[in-house]
Amino acid sequence: MDKFGFPLVTAVDGEPRASSEVIARGVNVQHKNVMALVKRYHVRLEQFGPLAFQTRVKRADGRGGQLTEYVMLNETQASAILTLMRNSPEVVDFKFRLVGEFFRMRDELQHQGRTLWQQMQALIAQEVESKVRASFGAHLLNERKREIPPLRSERDRLQAALQPHLFTVQ
Repeated sequence: MDKFGFPLVTAVDGEPRASSEVIARGVNVQHKNVMALVKRYHVRLEQFGPLAFQTRVKRADGRGGQLTEYVMLNETQASAILTLMRNSPEVVDFKFRLVGEFFRMRDELQHQGRTLWQQMQALIAQEVESKVRASFGAHLLNERKREIPPLRSERDRLQAALQPHLFTVQ
């Protein structure tokens, strides 16, 4: 969430996306204007990937409502749409926030997939370093003995966390 009170970027099938509705709210224009830009430049936007048009029921009265169309844009598509807008202070502020949020989401998605393996590799390196230090003297050997329980505990935690990932088909 951002100062806007809604998430700017969400993960869709493992890819950061921003909806046309979020962009409209962020730059304070009507959603139909953002959709008009998307439709006007749809061929050029599709150079950066397929456009993910979606519809949902817009509930005006809480009991039903009309269908509204929106599009989920990848980072490049969202950036392209924003470059077509006038650079009012509000638009410039939103552009910077959205770009930052795309970077944050991409890092988060990458971190989720690799972090357990990276943590395991770092732990193994820490254990090896501890063993090497212990071979140099009694003081370091005692230090190694103190390090063993937390290292084992962390290894057990990581192995338990990794187990479901070993069977996940990607």
